[in-house]
Amino acid sequence: MEWFLLFISFIGSYLLGSVNAAVLLSTAIGHKDVRDYGSGNAGMTNMMRVMGFLPGVLTFLIDVLKGTLTCYLAKFVVFPFIFEQLPYEIFRPEYAVYYCGMLCLLGHMYPVFFGFKGGKGVSTTLGIGFICCWQTALVCFGIFLVVLAISRIVSLSSVVIAVAIPFVTVLFAEEIPGAPYSRTIQILLISVLSVNLLITHRTNIARLIKGEEKKLVITGRDTGATCE
Repeated sequence: MEWFLLFISFIGSYLLGSVNAAVLLSTAIGHKDVRDYGSGNAGMTNMMRVMGFLPGVLTFLIDVLKGTLTCYLAKFVVFPFIFEQLPYEIFRPEYAVYYCGMLCLLGHMYPVFFGFKGGKGVSTTLGIGFICCWQTALVCFGIFLVVLAISRIVSLSSVVIAVAIPFVTVLFAEEIPGAPYSRTIQILLISVLSVNLLITHRTNIARLIKGEEKKLVITGRDTGATCE
């Protein structure tokens, strides 16, 4: 039973992540797939540019929520039971939340329901962070907003927080009673999310280096600009 529940929790995390808000909302509101316009990315920025500000904000909120919901269920509902039945360190709820978070993120990036073409995962990573280490999530979200306000380049803001995540976590991560090295393990696990963001933004990084990355302009229609 415990192993089956473990399997279901992992599969469920991926499937919940695969519910892509940008695709669903653009189809429902505009009767078109946002991935066919702008940058082709199924995320908040492209939704704002193609569909407008409010659909973009709604996409952001849903993407954050699915990351938060996935990790909340893992940490406070599913894995406390699993760890009680299978008391292996690897199944500690404090660690398992990262596994389920990453699977949710993979679902967002490669959604099984939408041809494995999704978003880059910034908003979902933020939602995951609120459960994994809420202090890190809040600080990095603040950094994101500051960099965005100054540069108006979403990808630059995303790259900056991707670099910042492990360093900010060092300030807030705490040892788990009875779990030696747990602080280090949590920092390493959250660093995986950081590296993933850098990988998904590799083309943006190349354009940033060349000075070719466009600033965010919200028009409610496709402008041909390249954002997140």
